[in-house]
Amino acid sequence: LITYTQAMDVRGGRGAQLRRGRTLVRAERGQATTPMIKKEKRKLTPWVVYSKIITFWAPGFLLAKLGKMPDPGMQQAWREKIALVSLIILICGAVVYLTIFLPITFCPQSVAKHQSNIFELGDKTGDSNVIGIQGKAYSTAQAKWQSELSFTPVPGQDLTPYFNVPLPKSCTASSLKNFRAIAFDVCKANNGNNGCPLGNVNDAIKVNNFKPMDDRPIGYDWTDVKPGYFVINGHVLNMTPYLLSVNKSPSSDMLDEAIFAAANNSLVDASLLFQRTSGMKDAAACLIDRFLAGELAKDTPGCFAVNLFNYAALAVIGGIVLTRFFMAVIFQYFLSWQLVRRPPRSKVRPLSYNAAAPWNGKKPQTGGATANLGKGEDDELFTVMLVTCYSEGEESIRGTCDSLCNTDFSDARKVLFIVAD
Repeated sequence: LITYTQAMDVRGGRGAQLRRGRTLVRAERGQATTPMIKKEKRKLTPWVVYSKIITFWAPGFLLAKLGKMPDPGMQQAWREKIALVSLIILICGAVVYLTIFLPITFCPQSVAKHQSNIFELGDKTGDSNVIGIQGKAYSTAQAKWQSELSFTPVPGQDLTPYFNVPLPKSCTASSLKNFRAIAFDVCKANNGNNGCPLGNVNDAIKVNNFKPMDDRPIGYDWTDVKPGYFVINGHVLNMTPYLLSVNKSPSSDMLDEAIFAAANNSLVDASLLFQRTSGMKDAAACLIDRFLAGELAKDTPGCFAVNLFNYAALAVIGGIVLTRFFMAVIFQYFLSWQLVRRPPRSKVRPLSYNAAAPWNGKKPQTGGATANLGKGEDDELFTVMLVTCYSEGEESIRGTCDSLCNTDFSDARKVLFIVAD
């Protein structure tokens, strides 16, 4: 390499002279070209770690040999696709669980308060020959009454006070011996039912041929809880025989105070009154076994939560569907025609093209050329066809590009934009 330079000899004062410059050595001639894109090692983000964990069963050498993916980038792209599929499967599984199995988990059929599980008090639309004994529904359609009643029972009416109920085992705890109501005999003549005319409850069910209705409980609404009744933890208790037997005179023990306070309807739900001490908790279990009239026909917390979730999901899905529908209607009838309407002639600009462009097919010219389009071509929109490529193969990309190139859009107003990531 010879260069011409201007050199000035300070001491000799000579002018410009021609001299030989520096020559490139062989090592410098063979220097590699700096790549335009530097390959950097991908950082271990949580997404990359998850993709590697979910595809642990596919090591790199198997992907290189069997999957024909020798490049680490291709392997990582495949792993991330599998990770996306796994997330889609998890989301679909969650949707299936929330739709089908959530009610089964938190609101099974055995606790759901619907007509197939309970018999509503006073329900005359179904079987009217139904009575309640200790909270359970019994059919009297084929009953052989051994004792006459002075009234016709209302469907689902509690007839437990007409039976002599043996003292349950839950009433024999030592912590209950100081409570009057625990072992009090309610089969007295002044109990409002003239004693217990139907006899022992277990024997009377067999003798009178009362048929149990698949252990269906009697269901009470809040409006059915009259004076003399109250609720403990969802159980409806009929304390009327006890209140009449003691002449509505409470004793000084804590249990009687709670019973009279609740039965007089000053506190219909008496659950908290029976949670204050361990003795009151034992008394509540005893009273439920002795004076149970039915169950409160309200949803359990699990059923309430399931219903609340279903209503919320319905509102969200319905809102999305309606929003998309109205947006489509607005676009169709109010916006779409504005996007394709013919612009004013004053704003139509002629199409400029470079004749030297390889796709033009015309002879090169010195400058640009202007093509005057007809009225129909002015109405055609400019179209950009964007193709994003990540890990697709050559055949897939070629098929996409060929399909876009064969569209009916004018070649003069469409651009095929391919992004290879």
